[in-house]
Amino acid sequence: MRDAVVRRRSVRLAAVAAAGLLAGLLPGAEPASGGQAGRVSPTYDCRFPGGDREVPVGIQQSYPAVGVVGQLIRPGPLTLTVTLARAAAAGLFPAGTLAVGGTASLAVRVAQGASRADASWGGLAAPPTPLAGKGDLVLTLAGAVAPVTVTAGGAVTFAAGDLALDLTAVAAGVNPSPSPTRSPTAAPTAGAPSAAPSAAVPSAAVPSGAVPSGGAPSAATPVTPTSKGAAAAAPAALAVACALKAGTSAQLGSVAVPAQLPGPSAAPGSPSSSTSANPANPARPEKPSPAPSAGAVPGPGTIRVGPAVHSGLNDCPPAPIGALDPKRLPPLPPGATVIVPPSPPAPACGFAVGYANVAKLGQASVVNDPAENPAMVVLNMSRRFVLDFPAQYIEQDALGTLTLPVADTTFLTYGFIPTTAKMELKPVGLLTIVVTGSTVWQQPIEFTIAGYQTMRLFDVKVNGTPLDVGPNCHTASNVDLVLRGRQDDYLPGGGDGKPDYSIQGGGPLSQTDLTIPAFTGCGTHGEDLDPLFTAAVSGPGNSLNLIQAPLCTPDGTQDPANGCYPEIQIPELPHRR
Repeated sequence: MRDAVVRRRSVRLAAVAAAGLLAGLLPGAEPASGGQAGRVSPTYDCRFPGGDREVPVGIQQSYPAVGVVGQLIRPGPLTLTVTLARAAAAGLFPAGTLAVGGTASLAVRVAQGASRADASWGGLAAPPTPLAGKGDLVLTLAGAVAPVTVTAGGAVTFAAGDLALDLTAVAAGVNPSPSPTRSPTAAPTAGAPSAAPSAAVPSAAVPSGAVPSGGAPSAATPVTPTSKGAAAAAPAALAVACALKAGTSAQLGSVAVPAQLPGPSAAPGSPSSSTSANPANPARPEKPSPAPSAGAVPGPGTIRVGPAVHSGLNDCPPAPIGALDPKRLPPLPPGATVIVPPSPPAPACGFAVGYANVAKLGQASVVNDPAENPAMVVLNMSRRFVLDFPAQYIEQDALGTLTLPVADTTFLTYGFIPTTAKMELKPVGLLTIVVTGSTVWQQPIEFTIAGYQTMRLFDVKVNGTPLDVGPNCHTASNVDLVLRGRQDDYLPGGGDGKPDYSIQGGGPLSQTDLTIPAFTGCGTHGEDLDPLFTAAVSGPGNSLNLIQAPLCTPDGTQDPANGCYPEIQIPELPHRR
């Protein structure tokens, strides 16, 4: 009977694989509906290794018909289609490349009368598109973009500018450099899924002068995964800088912003002047910007490009209560003093977003998507101090919790079968956060955030066809998360030269040695799909990269220095510099 099941699965997978290869490309994001539809098809001059090439690019986006002075103007999600000659694209990547995906960042000029502002719309991502096939290779990249506000009436126009592409190849039996190969004069690019996420962020306050609590957050450099000792697919990266072809323009859309006239009413069709909906947290309206004075007329104003999403929050949930995991704590130095503060829990909270890389798939999945109502990490700071002044040792321990939203993933199973699935990570217990080191003794400050989670896959579709994996397709054991950050820029020589992390200021956190356990419970009606997911996904050499925004540490005031006001920040996804 088991042999029959295996044969049925083999036949089905073979049929799906053939369909996937014939499909030519994976489905991209559908254009947003409503409002004005911006659709242009400019040509770009792109710098590839070996010379410049003309690349047709389709740009599609929707815009609101009317905006309001002082309130957010939100363009719809942006979709780019980048068309490459298939034979030429095949020559850009190592032999054996099976598919091409990547990310993009589009420079946009926002104008209103004589006022100008430049926006960088990054984080546009494309699923891998099979390289085999006929006709051109078309990559579809999509993502949310930053809103803008204006302080005066008048039409606001949006025009496309330079385009930066980070192309990623999925190639069998290749282990290229993790850094993108840049054309000789290519500019750095932004926006890239090669890194990762999933777990939490740390935080805690330590005795004055021991661990700095400030520091600006820095962008993380995503880590391209490699599977140690495995012959699985491995990605190769190529960064390409593109400029609009000389003599062409690409206006994406225009939004009318009427002047604010005397009287209680706002512009026709505009949101209420008191509050407007917050798509990141629908239950919490955004705070309105101050309205212009009555009788304002169109004229020169200021254009402000905001972050892509807003939290609408300025306070933390209750701090988690529990015990530190003794397995995560360093050994106590002989003669050290242990201090457990008797004070009530000290809450802190913030957002961390990023990517999870799966080595076997050569793919990255967004976790805690900043555009999809991301979850906050909540912390109980300063649960324990360990002090040994003669040995110049100081340690601070804290607790944290983070329940991530379900993530949509798109990948090529075995390198050529288009597959989509929903991935759910659930915490098992609390996170234990350990901070060691001191500026006083000129030591680097090391941060470790560790905990356990289970991973479940559901709503699986193979080349668009549902695959019933049942309600409990999950890892047979817990995923062991150990995120690390470091601050050392104050050391002689500037430390290790990598972007720094600090508790209060945030920055990059990563895990480069994540192991995904085998799967169990996958399949229905007697069909055992555990070996399929274990073979395709499980194993070592996976990675996580997060960016943590500055923490909110409520102090009962509206002091912006505590990270809570005017709102708790949501960071952008990690990207290459």
